[in-house]
Amino acid sequence: MFFRRSSASAVRGYASVACLVGVSFFFAGCGAYNSQTTAAGPALTVSASSFNFNTVVVGQSATQTLQLTNSGNAPLQISSISLSNKEFAISGPSLPCTVLPATSLDYTLAFAPTTPGNASASLTITSNAPQSPAAVSLAGIAEAVVATLQVTPASINFGNENLQSTATQNVTLQNTGDVNITINGVTAAGAGFGYSNLSPGFSLSPNQQVIFQVWFRPQTSGAALGTVSILSANLASPETVSLSGDGVSSTPTPPPAPSPAAQPTVQLTWNASSSVVAGYRVYRSTTSGSLYSPLFSTPLNALTYNDATVTSGDTYYYVVTAVDSNGVESLYSNQATANVPAS
Repeated sequence: MFFRRSSASAVRGYASVACLVGVSFFFAGCGAYNSQTTAAGPALTVSASSFNFNTVVVGQSATQTLQLTNSGNAPLQISSISLSNKEFAISGPSLPCTVLPATSLDYTLAFAPTTPGNASASLTITSNAPQSPAAVSLAGIAEAVVATLQVTPASINFGNENLQSTATQNVTLQNTGDVNITINGVTAAGAGFGYSNLSPGFSLSPNQQVIFQVWFRPQTSGAALGTVSILSANLASPETVSLSGDGVSSTPTPPPAPSPAAQPTVQLTWNASSSVVAGYRVYRSTTSGSLYSPLFSTPLNALTYNDATVTSGDTYYYVVTAVDSNGVESLYSNQATANVPAS
């Protein structure tokens, strides 16, 4: 405040008033300061000052939640959020944005490494809150991708198999690695060996498994060796199943030696099974419809059989079953009845 000095008395009055104003202002100022409360304003609180994502496989990702809260008593203006490392990412409400007092925003932090090794980043939050910008530290370890395919069993021996008959075995593939494995090709090598129920393009996710079949159908007698290989671009080399087996002659078992002229014989014939079988087994009973007993243990690779063990004057009931290469039998055929004449 300025005063114009027009006279001596006025000067004396000015000096007196100036001193009084100065004293008055000093005490008034102190009184106002002592009674003042905390100024209103925004305040930013973060849910954590650091995040550790631990170990993440390259090509995969892990996420955590970052919560931003306005703990003040005035609107919080968040203008930007930035990250110092592209291995990390943040997603959530778009910026800039306004956060009212006692209100929170949730953001998702992600660690999606592209190269193996330790990774760290600083996340910077710029706002109108005091002590802006706020910083949050991020850390994680990127682990190299492991692609492995387990084949069970690794080798199969089919043993003896009749020529032109087929034996099958199951093989299990399991993805024991960290990434999806796509089957790009399957090959079978070796005469008489093959596979089924596994096509190129099939994909296995980690821990997933699939079962397919390999088979042996010998065309010539003797030992045979083969391999089924599973190829994938994810694998450094193909996974294989080693195969072996022996082809044996399928010549029918010769009938029993001729019986004496007085010995009766029942001649049996039947139609071939519509499925691939290893042979047939003949059963006989003296009671119609039950109590059948096999006439021999090894399946007969023929469509006829002469039963020369019957007794004159008795009645016999016969049924036939088909047996596959695994020893599994079909149901009984229809029953045939033979009345052996008395001698």
